[in-house]
Amino acid sequence: MIRLENLTKHFEVPGKEPIIAANNVSMEVGKGEICIFLGPSGCGKTTALKMINKLIPKTSGKIYIDGKDTDDLDAITLRREIGYVIQQIGLFPNMTIESNICVVPDLLRMDKKKSREKASELMDMVNLDPSIFLKRYPRELSGGQQQRIGVIRALAADPPVLLMDEPFGAIDPINRAVIQDEFLKMNAELGKTVLFVSHDINEAIKMGDKIAIFRDGILEQCDTPDEILSNPKNSFIKDFVGTDRALKRLTLIKVSEAVLPFLAAVKAEDSLEKAENKMRDRNVHLAVMVGPQGRARGYLTREKIKGEEGGMVGEYISPIPGTIHENDNLHDAVSQMYVHACDWLPVVDDNGTYKGFITQHIIASMLGETPRKRGDKIT
Repeated sequence: MIRLENLTKHFEVPGKEPIIAANNVSMEVGKGEICIFLGPSGCGKTTALKMINKLIPKTSGKIYIDGKDTDDLDAITLRREIGYVIQQIGLFPNMTIESNICVVPDLLRMDKKKSREKASELMDMVNLDPSIFLKRYPRELSGGQQQRIGVIRALAADPPVLLMDEPFGAIDPINRAVIQDEFLKMNAELGKTVLFVSHDINEAIKMGDKIAIFRDGILEQCDTPDEILSNPKNSFIKDFVGTDRALKRLTLIKVSEAVLPFLAAVKAEDSLEKAENKMRDRNVHLAVMVGPQGRARGYLTREKIKGEEGGMVGEYISPIPGTIHENDNLHDAVSQMYVHACDWLPVVDDNGTYKGFITQHIIASMLGETPRKRGDKIT
């Protein structure tokens, strides 16, 4: 979808050597992917972003969008096909939220009724009630709410590409996490190709299908978050992502991808002999007792029932330490294990149905595995 070939930018300084802001940057971002531009201040990431929509003219190199050479497009035409979001938001204070969102559709003379319907749909996507907020003015919204409007304004004309320059950097951590989640959910539905400048490695890991790390105008590494965390290309990348990069990988893996591939579930009315046989056959030391609806109700271990005869499972169960949802990530699972001082957790779905369990041992073993793309299953 977006391809950069030897993209270079020199800023001329009278009487001095030119400043090289981008030096032969080459990379490709596929359709529907989110690529995070990351690196220290002054590394060239924002310059690279702004050259894509010609806010900064390039010195040399090529930029292709959906196979088209942007040299063949004038800046105005190009920018109308690219959404752009900045940290400062830039809403027009004398216009309603609805008018702010519809600025570009109105400039493009799009159908007014359809553009207003689109504005209302986008407001719903970011959890802002259109019946309440569309007729308000920017000053009547919080900073976080204004930032959401800035994002959906860039999407109002339905551009295939979205450029975002530290869009959530000025928002407090709690609201930032909420908006990040809303954006990921929205883009999963809309499928935009996104280039996103950030300073935050955790934000990049959470949001990026790819991460492009810059230093002094050079693209040092562009790869999946898991590959960058597992195999940093050089010492700069290793230091930049942090010494806890193995733990950061835990946020990339869902519990459902790591749940152990057996369901040692028993019922209260089962005999101890049946429970013990099931645990032995499946080579596990514990079994989870489920209720009539398949929900986890307790557990028992082989050690606890060893030597017992004639009893029923319901007489020997211990309370479960807690549960973890199959859509949570392994970082959440480890946190819950420490909260409950345990080394395992039952895995449940939206209905609380028992799906299997996860252990500290399987999580630890996965940290040394070959990097995977998002969604790859553990086998």
